[in-house]
Amino acid sequence: MKSKYLFVVTIISALFFSFVCQVSFAKELAHNQEAAKQLELLRKNLSGLTEMKLKDAENFYKDFLKDLKKLEKKYEGTWEGLEATFFIGNVYNMTRNFDEAVKCFDVVLNQEGVDKNFQARTLYFKIQALLGKGDVVNAKKTIEALKEIEPRAAASFKGDLSNTTQMGVEAPTFNVKDVNGKTVNLADYKGEVVLLFFWATWAEPCIQEFPKIMRMYTNLGSQGVKFIGISLDNDLENLISFMQHERFDWPQIFDGEQFKGELAQLYNVQNLPLIYVLDRKSKVRYIGNEIRGITMTVASILSETESEDIPSFR
Repeated sequence: MKSKYLFVVTIISALFFSFVCQVSFAKELAHNQEAAKQLELLRKNLSGLTEMKLKDAENFYKDFLKDLKKLEKKYEGTWEGLEATFFIGNVYNMTRNFDEAVKCFDVVLNQEGVDKNFQARTLYFKIQALLGKGDVVNAKKTIEALKEIEPRAAASFKGDLSNTTQMGVEAPTFNVKDVNGKTVNLADYKGEVVLLFFWATWAEPCIQEFPKIMRMYTNLGSQGVKFIGISLDNDLENLISFMQHERFDWPQIFDGEQFKGELAQLYNVQNLPLIYVLDRKSKVRYIGNEIRGITMTVASILSETESEDIPSFR
């Protein structure tokens, strides 16, 4: 994986430690000293993470997650149990499982009696998760909530949003060659409903979701929806082998630069898989990877006439 990812992990880890060591809780939930000791031990173990190689760190995350979930379940109804949920959300952030991270942070935020400091820390990491999954709309809303509690922390996301392709705006155009040497010019797709599918054969979530993507391609393709794949692979032979095995024929763009590639940078891709749904005017109507959200968005677009200008649907 790329060095940028390790750098982000290091920063998140540092913020994680600086935040959780200062948590003060309201009185609605009881404290448990034994749980507090276990959390402190897990916290100390995690402190060595940035010195590990990425693969070792990934294995460590899995073990750390198991321990946290056991602690969360055992001490449910205590502040330490809730703190474990917060920790779990951060581990999901570090392993790029942003959907599960958001769920964890929402559990914390929905707990009555959480003080403003803990709310601010949780909102901060929820924003990280939302931006990671490409949900700019909800990220902005969460930033506004954080701004009311901790304006300086909210201001730190200004740069993240400035380079992010947003819902309702026209998608950045590109004119490149696919793996077969054919030109793929996004401008030629105006008037069509288009799905831009960012993925890679080395990304396990992509491989797990691929059967669903194929079914979606069959269903939506029959309705005239166009698919364009943007592979973040670094090995062309692996990509072509996978394409031949799965027998799909939509255009595949490859530059071998992974997250540093031109289109990955242009569309601010930070996690995989990631799908952009573009309407007939090439406006972004969906950013994410939830099949239901994608199909509902496409259905909404297909029901429109070309003269309609309906607000973005998410």
